Amino acid sequence: MDPSSDIDRDSGGPRTRMKLKLDCRHYLGDRPCRKGCQGECQYYEPMGHRILLIKLAALGDVIRTEALLPGLKNAFPTSHITWVSRADGCRMLAGNPLIDRRLEYGAETLCRLQCEKFDLVINLDKEPGPAALAMQVNAEDKRGIGLSSHGTICPLNEEAHYYFALGLSDHLKFEDNQSSYQRLIYEALGLPYDGERYSLFPSAADEDHAREVLRRAGVRENEELVGLNTGAGSTFANKTWPAEKFVTLTKNLLGRGDCRVMLLGGPEEVEKNDWIAQQTGPQVIHPGCRHSELEFAALVHRCSAILTGDTTAMHVAIALRVPVVVLFGPTCPQEIDLYGRGVRLVAKIGCAPCYKRHCDYSPNCMDMISVTQGEEALARYLGLHAAVSHEASVI
Repeated sequence: MDPSSDIDRDSGGPRTRMKLKLDCRHYLGDRPCRKGCQGECQYYEPMGHRILLIKLAALGDVIRTEALLPGLKNAFPTSHITWVSRADGCRMLAGNPLIDRRLEYGAETLCRLQCEKFDLVINLDKEPGPAALAMQVNAEDKRGIGLSSHGTICPLNEEAHYYFALGLSDHLKFEDNQSSYQRLIYEALGLPYDGERYSLFPSAADEDHAREVLRRAGVRENEELVGLNTGAGSTFANKTWPAEKFVTLTKNLLGRGDCRVMLLGGPEEVEKNDWIAQQTGPQVIHPGCRHSELEFAALVHRCSAILTGDTTAMHVAIALRVPVVVLFGPTCPQEIDLYGRGVRLVAKIGCAPCYKRHCDYSPNCMDMISVTQGEEALARYLGLHAAVSHEASVI
């Protein structure tokens, strides 16, 4: 069907013809459009260059891939961007004004996209599912990662070869490459990179939720608040400290008397954070681990600084311009751009990075990063006392 189509309209009198602008970004089809119109109107705004961006997992990667959006809008000022992600990614992306449509990955979305046509399809996931989706969608221009006729992952354009090769060579990824993820994906798509950032947009309700959580904990509006994110997912081993180190750091920070400490984490950290709270007393803020994605972001947004592993919370802090101290063990610190508002604490051990799912080494990479290092790094952003106390006894 053409972007503009005639359709009979019966308003109770003689049947008339209504001109539909099917390529208008405000058009909905099953109800009056966002401008309150019923078809042809003065608010017609064509979608322009239709772009499909596929990025499913992991959630931290979804967040940092938002850095592409300003570059895409610079390259295609009149454009309509659809982002396909999993449910948590769609929720986390809510509110971003540069995304015109968020679609949850699933059978309904697959059927829908097969009926549509795009000018540009981008897939950055090196997995068969999203790569296959990129191949199935009707588009004149496809970039990033696709699926070959043999069912194997392959680059779709010449510029994506280096980004693709990083998954094939540990030496290239761990040692040779010095580019951040953001620069890598820009170059993979043939776009100029100029330090574009990524952002998150918690709603007013999300911010109210965080404000109420902290009010119940007795936190004053301008009080210094340190967030300690204790989890890092289960995909790779040793991406964060054991609970005992968080207990030590919490006690050290609380002992200063000039800041509060809040434990952060998701559903996998319930038991860990409960135990840390039991060991550190009622002064620690333990808001629970079952907030929505953007409620969690709003809690991070309230912090003066956070300490975390290389995980979703790190990307949330970066997106919200919250200073962040990051523990790096099995993953590559050079791929993470903190945009001048953070400190990397990198394990000094010969086997890192490794991206191993299991580790039997003792001491391991997280053992190489001390509580004192974490406390000193946080002190840069908190106005804490210059003197750094010795590590308390580990429980």
